Amino acid sequence: MNIRFRPSLQLLVKARIALKFLLKLDFLIVLTDLQGEHGDMESFYRECIHRSVHCLSLELTVERNIESIVRTMVIEVEQWYNCHWDFLPDADFNYLGRICWYSHGTIDYLATARVLLQDVNLNHRQRFILSYKYCLQDEQRQPEEMFADDLTYVSRIAGLTTTLRSWMDELRSNNPLNWKQITHEAEFGRYYRSKKIQVFSGNYLGLLYYFKKLRSPEVRYRCLYLALEKNSIRPFYLYLCLARLPDYELDALFNRFSERNRYLIIRSFLHWPLQCIFPSIVERFRNRISDQIYLDLFKFILFEIFERELLDYEYVSLVKQLWAPLSENTKRFVRENGLYPL
Repeated sequence: MNIRFRPSLQLLVKARIALKFLLKLDFLIVLTDLQGEHGDMESFYRECIHRSVHCLSLELTVERNIESIVRTMVIEVEQWYNCHWDFLPDADFNYLGRICWYSHGTIDYLATARVLLQDVNLNHRQRFILSYKYCLQDEQRQPEEMFADDLTYVSRIAGLTTTLRSWMDELRSNNPLNWKQITHEAEFGRYYRSKKIQVFSGNYLGLLYYFKKLRSPEVRYRCLYLALEKNSIRPFYLYLCLARLPDYELDALFNRFSERNRYLIIRSFLHWPLQCIFPSIVERFRNRISDQIYLDLFKFILFEIFERELLDYEYVSLVKQLWAPLSENTKRFVRENGLYPL
């Protein structure tokens, strides 16, 4: 895909300021989406953030942007923790200072995993699962002695997939993973025939790493299809996967997806920090976007973003850009369904 995300200097500065405010919050409060232990403190914490940002004496729209970016980062941390809590339950609980961030304001999962692997509080089970989930083979060259109950635990948490079997075999032999063989097994092997598209279903955290290793367009399609179906791929990582595909493969992939999955792909570019390329994405796939998808996109902006007062981007301008090029038939369809975006 030839559309590239190139964050502006203004976006990077806003993200850096927002991160400083986020790091002042208590990790446990962040995990409650600022609701607090009893679920009634959101207004208090939002007001604290508002007052702190207001002290910067910036333009009102910029202050609102930064406040919303902080809230978006809170959601980022929640989602990150929800992906890790089951296999890092005994580690030091204050993760906020260990999380690594991209400069644009989303979590760098891989870099964070490398930091966590240095934590002396991780036991051998946690270390093994973390390195497996992120395909960090170099971090786990020789597995520590694992007993039957360890293997049962690992299989339950990580999922006993073909990739886990290959991972354990290659660690024992001290050889790199054979991705040509793994790709072939995923496309044609017995495991695929018996389990359909479940070959990679136990490991979405490593998708960004192993996606580029897969040799087959069919297997790449299955990985993205399953990740979308299970809502297990982050918007920025979905973008990075799509950006790796040549245009002809991207077109073929998009044509195979259901209308629902096409909508999910387009909608992912309404999440921070990808909004700046949302108009380009819509234009790129315009001939494959149905009236229903347009309607659902407007609903998402108006009812999910506006009602939650997430102002991390200039969404009014974005709505105008989305609305203006639509045909009269599409505009009529949107209006007939009770929406008046302009």
